[in-house]
Amino acid sequence: MSTLTGNTRTAFLIFFSSHIPITFFIDGQALLPSYLYPSFARSALKFYTDTFHDPLMTSPHPVWFRSMVACEMLFQVPFFFVACRALY
Repeated sequence: MSTLTGNTRTAFLIFFSSHIPITFFIDGQALLPSYLYPSFARSALKFYTDTFHDPLMTSPHPVWFRSMVACEMLFQVPFFFVACRALY
């Protein structure tokens, strides 16, 4: 990718690659049952909600929020992989 070089390319690569596990292990818990996630992911979500008091990530999740997470999993996650491949 010739338009992004140096530190800018590295920053975007880190951004996109770090959001893949965050989306699966943290955001995905709003969509899928918690028993599907490893204990470290459940603990990370509990730490996040206890620390930042995020009402959207605390059960029960509003239907509109669950549909936004579903769109994130359906559209953003594949894009993260494509972006990482293009930037690598």
